[in-house]
Amino acid sequence: MSRFKNFLFLLITLIFFFEILSYFIYKINILEISHKPKIYLSNDEVPNDEWWTEENIWGAWHIKNSKTRQKRSCYDATYISNEVGARDSSFSLNNSNDIILIGDSFAEGYGVNLNNTSQKYIEDLTGLNVLNFGVSNNFGVVQYYVIYKNFAKNYNHNKLIIFFLPSNDFGENDYNNWQGSKRYRPYYKENEDNNYEIFIPTDAIKNYKSKTKKIKKIFKDYFWTSGLFLNLNYNYKIYRAKKKYGKDTFSGYFDSKLDQQKATIYFIKKIIKDANIDTYLVSIPRLQDFDKLNKGENLNDVYWIKSLNDIGKNNKNFTFIDLIKHPISNLNDLYLKCDGHWTPKGNKWSAEIISAHLLKN
Repeated sequence: MSRFKNFLFLLITLIFFFEILSYFIYKINILEISHKPKIYLSNDEVPNDEWWTEENIWGAWHIKNSKTRQKRSCYDATYISNEVGARDSSFSLNNSNDIILIGDSFAEGYGVNLNNTSQKYIEDLTGLNVLNFGVSNNFGVVQYYVIYKNFAKNYNHNKLIIFFLPSNDFGENDYNNWQGSKRYRPYYKENEDNNYEIFIPTDAIKNYKSKTKKIKKIFKDYFWTSGLFLNLNYNYKIYRAKKKYGKDTFSGYFDSKLDQQKATIYFIKKIIKDANIDTYLVSIPRLQDFDKLNKGENLNDVYWIKSLNDIGKNNKNFTFIDLIKHPISNLNDLYLKCDGHWTPKGNKWSAEIISAHLLKN
């Protein structure tokens, strides 16, 4: 009996110690722990990893009328969704002069507050209203097409902006990259006609990422220590990846697979055709892309860039805006140091370039 009491005392002491330690690590932000136990959140706030859902036919989206906070060493951002689940203010005053924005985390405004997103800077610079349908969580071009055709298109608008991220978007919906995943999201596959069809795997489970075991969920909902363990697990995965693959020098601009480029162009054409209005595709470079360009890579030799330029020549309603052609003196100022998404300065930089094109027409 005394052994059991000693064990119980030691266990409670360790739990108490790690709870205090994890709380202070969260507060002073040493290890970039962004997870806050559910019991400490306000009534209208949800845990960061539960704010994104996967239950619609386009995959990732947000819980309606909710908010969450994400905190790391280089940013502290609050995300608030409106009545339809978009990270935006209300769509209730939607009118025919509005602009629809679709894309991934760069469109959503990951890592910054709403007033520092590219979307809001575009509104300030042009006086136009932008409805933001951007969403993070592995969102690719097939999903841009599906969310536009089945959801965003229902709102009044006369212009469409597509944020395109070469470093991710070529492979996000290629099922060969996701074999075995049970996430509820659309993929493409090539058919016998050398075209592509969209499908959701039959064994996909809605909100699969949030369906955790009961004990694990209790741990996440009630204990600060869960954030510490989530962080350590995340950093261990990064360490293993770096050890296996070395420094990340992959450039989505120049190193993407040709078959994935062809599939991506196919779905971009479908979006343009389905929209049948002024459409602006904004290509977003990462630091690795700028680096390879500066080392002599030629943009004119890249299949997907040539394809988009050809679309622009043959379609007066399409404009290709390649941000890699607009570098600044210190590129690092554009990207969050601990993350890689745009800083407020990066969002404003992109918005100024995009707004100049919008105001031309």
